Amino acid sequence: MKTFTLLFILFISSFIVFGQSAKKNYKVGEKLKLVKEYKGAIESFSKAIEDDPQFSMAYLSRAECFNKLAELDKALDDYRKLNAFKIRKKHLYYRYNAAQICYELKIYDEGLDNLKVVIEQTKLKFDAYTLKTKILIAKNEYENAVEAANNALALNDNSLLHFLKATAYEKSEKLELAESEYKAAIARNTLNLEALTALGFLQLRMNKVDDAELSAKRIINADKLNPDGFFIRSQVNIKKMDYPGAINDISQTIMLKPDDPKLYYIRGTYYQDFTQHQNAINDFSKAVTLNPSYVEAYSKRAYSYEQIANYPKAIDDYKKIIEFSGSDSNIDDLMKQAQKKLYELNKESNKPQIVLTEPTPNNQGILSVPQNAAEFQIKGFIIDDSEIASVQVNKVDVNFIKEGKDVVFDVKLNSYNIDSFLVVAADVYNNRQEMTYRIERTEVDPPVIILLNPYASDNNEIFTEATSQNLYIEGIANDDNLINTIFIDGVLASYKVDERNPNFIATINIANKNSFTVTAKDVYGNQSNTTYTINRSGVSLSNSNPMGRTWAIFIENSDYENFPSLEGPARDISLMRSALMNYEIHNVIYKKNMKKKDLEKFFAIDLRDMIKNNGVQSLLIWYAGHGKFINETGYWIPVDASREDEFSFFSTNTLKASFQSYNHLLNHTLLITDACESGPTFYQAMRGSLQERDCGDWGATKLKSSQVFTSAGYELAIDNSQFTKTFANMLVNNPNTCIPIESIVVKVTQAVAQNNQQKPQFGKIAGLSDENGTFFFINKK
Repeated sequence: MKTFTLLFILFISSFIVFGQSAKKNYKVGEKLKLVKEYKGAIESFSKAIEDDPQFSMAYLSRAECFNKLAELDKALDDYRKLNAFKIRKKHLYYRYNAAQICYELKIYDEGLDNLKVVIEQTKLKFDAYTLKTKILIAKNEYENAVEAANNALALNDNSLLHFLKATAYEKSEKLELAESEYKAAIARNTLNLEALTALGFLQLRMNKVDDAELSAKRIINADKLNPDGFFIRSQVNIKKMDYPGAINDISQTIMLKPDDPKLYYIRGTYYQDFTQHQNAINDFSKAVTLNPSYVEAYSKRAYSYEQIANYPKAIDDYKKIIEFSGSDSNIDDLMKQAQKKLYELNKESNKPQIVLTEPTPNNQGILSVPQNAAEFQIKGFIIDDSEIASVQVNKVDVNFIKEGKDVVFDVKLNSYNIDSFLVVAADVYNNRQEMTYRIERTEVDPPVIILLNPYASDNNEIFTEATSQNLYIEGIANDDNLINTIFIDGVLASYKVDERNPNFIATINIANKNSFTVTAKDVYGNQSNTTYTINRSGVSLSNSNPMGRTWAIFIENSDYENFPSLEGPARDISLMRSALMNYEIHNVIYKKNMKKKDLEKFFAIDLRDMIKNNGVQSLLIWYAGHGKFINETGYWIPVDASREDEFSFFSTNTLKASFQSYNHLLNHTLLITDACESGPTFYQAMRGSLQERDCGDWGATKLKSSQVFTSAGYELAIDNSQFTKTFANMLVNNPNTCIPIESIVVKVTQAVAQNNQQKPQFGKIAGLSDENGTFFFINKK
């Protein structure tokens, strides 16, 4: 007992000693901070924190010192740590300091979060609204920035806020409002040269030349060393065709900013328009000296060289432009004339060399072409010391491009009834080379790719973690012949080159990628390109979509074994998929010609797992195909169904039973079938007229819904669906940010009735959870 008491006393004593040490170091730090010894103060505050990690005032003071030393990341880190403490109101100004740092570091959302606290809990509302305006402008949220500026102006009507408000208006192209606010800023502070300068440039944009000239004059009168005033006045003089005045003013600007290449370029254009080409050349030369990659300056200088007949210099500049841009579009007739003078000096007599790269001929000049190919691709290049004048294949000119020293050509050749072809290349000195190649026919089936790891769905979708940077891929390339190459997004896969149907492996980088393509080619050039979509289940959705992660499932049954085949489903689903392109649909799964076992497995297992693994919150299912309505029960007709065997049909009650196992994972379910009625065991009819829903309604978007909308044909699907046409038209022509299913139901019902078809049915899916929510189509705009 005595030992325990002694240990307890020692513990309390050490705690008191550490607390006293922390306060002592804090006081030392405060004294050093007062005399601006910030590094020493930081050391003292750090010791205080080391002694007492809960010493909030030490964090606050250290953050202020970091801020003074412009170590913004460290200051912000300390300010963030303060958020874990209960801070007195009088010290909450640190939130404003943190927001200021966030603005400078471009961490805008965190800055806005801090300003919200400042506005709600401190007296720094004016400063907070001012900073909020700057952040919102930086975020391109101009309407919100104007609102924040107005809040600040309500507290203190000053020049800066009118300037910021004008900036937001100008960036959102509300030029008249911007001009008014710039003038308001200047009225409150006639020395606000930033506002005056912005006003002058704006008036130039608005072609208010006299007003811009007045603004420039006011800038120059206020500050004769301000280059913007002279620059604006030079632009005014250009608009008035006063070139000497413009040149004089831009020269004044250059005197104040002698290292700005753009100013020399602009004065060069003034001289050029004033036909003083040597002066223009001097200025363009100065511009490219300050900025060696200034392509526009080379182009302008080349033109002035042409005007004084200095063609070699003009050619040098045009070559420089080609070097930067990779294009010869700026070379004109004068360039060609200058090149002709060099023609004889470069003349030679060597024949061009022709090299085919695809297909590659063997040593006997024989190349392999698929036996049923109506046409095949010929690729190759020409090696020559001179420029190539023409390339012909079977006496037909083909296009070619220059890559480095060689000329590359690429042409499609009709292979019908030919067993050879002729390639002829000629240079500018008419040196010619002719090569004849014989054709050997080969099999035509491309390799078939099967992914073993990761698993790919039947619509070629693979799932991975949101943070995955690399993806290990394993698969099989099935082909009757040996495989020549397997590439995965440009990465050569590893496989046994002497083995048929080889397994292959590769690891690829998938950062910032939404898909990857496996390209396999056999030894005869038959190639397959198989693209897989990457689904990162961890990626969060935009807050702008109240429906959450939304998937659409399209099922098209059209090629039947025992029922008439249909053309309508393919056309209708294509129409719907196109209509949904402008809506927040995060994944589209397309199923075609499903058998009964495929439907059962997909809805009972596959869809359940995809919804669970991907956090799907809203689900749209669209079925287009034959349907039956027997004994008050609706059926979808699988493509392998027998006409007289009801058991071979897919019951909507079976569909509902599958839904029940994962309906709790979904907020919204909408089933649309353009085939048959659903039947009373599947759906509950709506009572009374449909209620207009609003996507701003919390209940409508957040409460669960389970809805069904069906066309009313009792037997075979109509192969020309008014139901689908009207549905798609409502989506395509919707001008609003969203459209509820009820609005579509009303219009579709009216259109179908006018077309003398039976009224469609709309209601809730019986037996599934429904809290009177509804399904909204959210417009991406």
